[in-house]
Amino acid sequence: MPLSAGSQTESAQLAKAPFLWGDFPGRSAGFPGIRVAGCDYAEIRHPYGPADCVLVSVRVPKSGSSSLSHLLRAAFSDGAVFPVPNTLNLDGRSSILQQFRFIRSRTQNLLKHYRTPRLSRAFEIISHRAAPGDLIDGGHIDFASVKAGVTRDLKMITIVRDPAERCRSVYNYARMAYHAKPRLARLDAGVMPKTAARYSFDGFVDFLLDRRVQYGDIACRYIGCANPEDFREYFSRNVFLAGVLEEKDVFAKRLSDMLGKALRFPHENQTQKPAIATISRSQRARIEQIYPGDFALHEWVRSRT
Repeated sequence: MPLSAGSQTESAQLAKAPFLWGDFPGRSAGFPGIRVAGCDYAEIRHPYGPADCVLVSVRVPKSGSSSLSHLLRAAFSDGAVFPVPNTLNLDGRSSILQQFRFIRSRTQNLLKHYRTPRLSRAFEIISHRAAPGDLIDGGHIDFASVKAGVTRDLKMITIVRDPAERCRSVYNYARMAYHAKPRLARLDAGVMPKTAARYSFDGFVDFLLDRRVQYGDIACRYIGCANPEDFREYFSRNVFLAGVLEEKDVFAKRLSDMLGKALRFPHENQTQKPAIATISRSQRARIEQIYPGDFALHEWVRSRT
């Protein structure tokens, strides 16, 4: 697919821009992108595809997020990948230390990939460099932040998980991660590992329940929509493909059919010897109070998978 004269001129100008260098995330000049069929949600048909948008990998924590990243990078291997660090600072309000940890991690990531400490500058670079069919991936990224910062047509790809099982997985993983650290390094741990190591699962759930304003409805925050009445319209405008972790093979099959490319959902990471294997009724009832929007979101996506 040859470039127009205007596109060639733009590519030449971007190649000379001061913020572009050899190992910079992006694509080679003149890369045509790829074209795939669209996907419809809630009986609203929109024939959009990567040829018409830049894709955003919205990875909800402990919802098959690492596997989703591997799957999408294989699926869109012909395009460029733009890494973006975590965007939601959920722990920041807990203490100055947690605020510092978030800023430190994000700054290191941005300097590594974009040679700037500012996320807004990274988004500006992505806006200039990204082309249809490219992928924005990396950390746990919320769609609203990317949408506000990147001046391209964007569509997200995401997977959600039963919130109760996700909460159990967070506890098991955080507890294991904390105890795997050297004792001195535990001082620099995040809120979830410290809390999971200190409390039983009941205590962990109570901790989250007491702070549900801070930690509640995580999936809705990452996707950018919390009102079930708005899911239908929001998904039709902003989502390229969504699925549930419990039917991950169906999700991979749908993506394969859309791309005409054989894909399989990678092996899901599982915590070795989990501290909690099942969830009681009382625990689930309290988790439902923490994530009411996430339960509604999971059911809505599941019913349309």
